Amino acid sequence: MSFNTLEGGLVCPHCKAEIISGVGFRLGTIASLRYKIGDSLSWEGENCRPATRPQTKEIKTLGYYNCDNIKCSSWQDCYPDVQVAVVTVANDKIASVEPYQGPEPAKEFQILEPAELAAL
Repeated sequence: MSFNTLEGGLVCPHCKAEIISGVGFRLGTIASLRYKIGDSLSWEGENCRPATRPQTKEIKTLGYYNCDNIKCSSWQDCYPDVQVAVVTVANDKIASVEPYQGPEPAKEFQILEPAELAAL
């Protein structure tokens, strides 16, 4: 399964080290693209999620990452606390990323908001 990667903007909630390897997420064009906070999300090509650019101003989706700090006290047993993040896209730009603190996701790379996209 292919995904895009968001680089920077996230720290491990346990050891406070920056997550260097990035957060994998599936939104917009899915083509192993690399983004940073503030970048515009691409909607070009055939493999888009959702299939067409939504009209909504803000989308929240789940992404996945690993703590890069091998000295992190929770590195060996950090799942699920430090492996799920919320990526927020506002007006087609990546606005933020933060650790996910919600209930166990119903499915991988779940779109949390808006509700009409959550089934995708």
